[in-house]
Amino acid sequence: MKLRNLIIPATLCLSLTAQAQSEITVTDTIPEPSVNLDDFVVTAKKDLVKSDGAKLTYSMKDDESSKGQSLLDALRKVPMVQVDAQDNIKINGSGSFKIYVNGKEDVMMESNYQRLFKSMPAESVQDIEVITEPGAKYDAEGVGGILNLITETKTPRQDGYSGALTAAYGTHESYASLFFTGKVNKFTVSADVMGAMTGALKQKNKNSGTTTYLDNEVNHQMEMAATQLFKFNMQRVNLNMSWEPNSRNLFTWGGSFNNLRGFIDEFNTAYSMFDINRQLQWSYNAMYGGHLSMQGASANASYRLSFNEGNTHRLILAYLFNYGNDVMDLTSETESVKDYTVTNPWQLSSNRSFNREHTVQADYSNPFGSGTHTIDAGFKGIFRRNLAHSRQGYGMTYEDIALVPDQCVDMNQNQDIYAGYLSYTGTFWERVTLTAGIRYEHTAMGLHYNDGSRPDTKSHLNDWVPNAALTYSFGPANNLRLAYQMRISRPSLDQVNPFQTRFGEYEIMTGNPDLTSERNNMVSLTYNNYGRVLGGNVRLQYTQLNNEIVNYTRYDGLTSISTYGNFGHMRRISLGGYLNWNITDRMSLSVNGEAYYTDYNSVKTSDRNHGWSGSYGVNWDWRAPKGFKINVGGGQNIHEVMLQGHSTGWYYYGLGVSKSFLKDDALTVGVSAYNFLTAYQGGKWYTNTATTRNVSEFKNRGMSISLNISWRFGHLREQVKSTGLDLNSDDQSTAKGKGGISM
Repeated sequence: MKLRNLIIPATLCLSLTAQAQSEITVTDTIPEPSVNLDDFVVTAKKDLVKSDGAKLTYSMKDDESSKGQSLLDALRKVPMVQVDAQDNIKINGSGSFKIYVNGKEDVMMESNYQRLFKSMPAESVQDIEVITEPGAKYDAEGVGGILNLITETKTPRQDGYSGALTAAYGTHESYASLFFTGKVNKFTVSADVMGAMTGALKQKNKNSGTTTYLDNEVNHQMEMAATQLFKFNMQRVNLNMSWEPNSRNLFTWGGSFNNLRGFIDEFNTAYSMFDINRQLQWSYNAMYGGHLSMQGASANASYRLSFNEGNTHRLILAYLFNYGNDVMDLTSETESVKDYTVTNPWQLSSNRSFNREHTVQADYSNPFGSGTHTIDAGFKGIFRRNLAHSRQGYGMTYEDIALVPDQCVDMNQNQDIYAGYLSYTGTFWERVTLTAGIRYEHTAMGLHYNDGSRPDTKSHLNDWVPNAALTYSFGPANNLRLAYQMRISRPSLDQVNPFQTRFGEYEIMTGNPDLTSERNNMVSLTYNNYGRVLGGNVRLQYTQLNNEIVNYTRYDGLTSISTYGNFGHMRRISLGGYLNWNITDRMSLSVNGEAYYTDYNSVKTSDRNHGWSGSYGVNWDWRAPKGFKINVGGGQNIHEVMLQGHSTGWYYYGLGVSKSFLKDDALTVGVSAYNFLTAYQGGKWYTNTATTRNVSEFKNRGMSISLNISWRFGHLREQVKSTGLDLNSDDQSTAKGKGGISM
């Protein structure tokens, strides 16, 4: 069925489905040439959330309450994304997911997204895509799916250039950013530069915990209280270029540089031990100092050869290079000792990791049958060379600190991944769409210890990863989708590094070099129905994960050791949805929520846990008179089940008010406030083992108030073009441990 000169209400827009991979906005009529309705999903204009069942898009640029916030805080409002009080993220209920920036891997995201997302302003991101059904074309890794950050912007009209200058000052952070796009004939270039630093208040965390040793009446209960105070600065530069000599050929180049540095102003931890009668046995304080840094650089190039005018029959070749360097240096001094023997009051812990990655990819797409059927095929090679240098030392004074050889690690991690895929998409009877694909990945990986402290390891993995989806369209904005997806996740460098990072005398974090990749199977049924007044979706999903990489705690005497293992067997059933209500032309209300039941089991560690969890979010938008825009939002995560315990929920709320000035609303001034009624935000974690009971409470300085100003200039409509092939190789597990430093 063809669409010809169809009148669309001003409150509606059309957006392409995941198969089309592009977007078009309509405000009046659609002239010739006509388009096929089967390629579109209709959503309400200015909706914060759009979804077609396989991909959900959150419009950060239209969320007034996010202005002045960090990206991490803003992510709490995105459906299918959970951020706990320790800043750990889960996508679609899983801590294993992939992170892209504009469809490409960013090496800065791989090692510790918490640090980077805390320092990135939410306004640096235009849209956030949560892709839960990536399909065979994408890498098989990332159990929860893909979190894609879209930073590219579009501005109206054409006269050769456009840009935006944004600045903000707030309690959490201050930042300034510049985005520029220019075009000369067939050549287009865009650049964005961003700098951020600590705002009026330094980032502050308050952590406390109680560990009860059930079989020890003398050293029966240890209490810990810690205060962490940080400051940071960050710089980020991106450059993208495209050259289109004619309609059949397109060349692109790009590069980026990132630098993040964090400094510890205060990190004090007090330990106290009591017997079963609450009599103090001993106590001491640990005073930490040090810094953290992350640097990354990337370069990419691609070429698209089109065999038809519509660029649908095409061949694409691409290359990507990534480099990363992470550093964490900590020193600690033990003082205020009471009835406790300290052999070495000073400790040094130093971790340095280096990541290099080359990726090559070829992709071929060929539509047939008047464009109702498409075959896609491709090849991808990823070649990683990662290094980790970790040092541990002790001394009576800072000057006397000496390294301990058997507690140092000097290792290389190599991963060579060869992947190929074949997928098919077809539309039948104008209402039924079938997508099916198969992906094969061979992985050769190994660990080499340069100091000979441990034996080298090598392994080869062969993974066949299928996917399929069947969609029935009742109308252009109404469909039912049944999908099956398999995903895998390989262990990251941090997870396999056996170095023991120590926090005081009784807390150790370490990796496990024996980890293997995990497998996830997911079946979902999604109903989408978007109308002019009411629209949304509902999703029923079953997830089965065997051999899951879980973060768990074991005890050696009084010392807790947090590490990883392929011990998890998880079964989960969830029901979630999103609803948008356009109350008037100026006012809208959106609600999203999810409830799920999880069953964890680990025979090796004799742990078993199950229970219900849930979350919800609400956003209200109003375009008030006199050009004011008001946004109010909030939400809550009610409960979270883990293998060895559970955590309490967290909540958030925010308010944003802005007003635009000058011609075409080029100048915008806004004020935002986030969790402004409470000084701190956090939650509690309950962890149980056979011999211990632990309760930990984490509080982050939650109150955030910010003034932000944005100025748009120029009228260029176009942006740097993309060949359509993404080098997405952020395939490593992002499961994070609890405790330690958060920034």
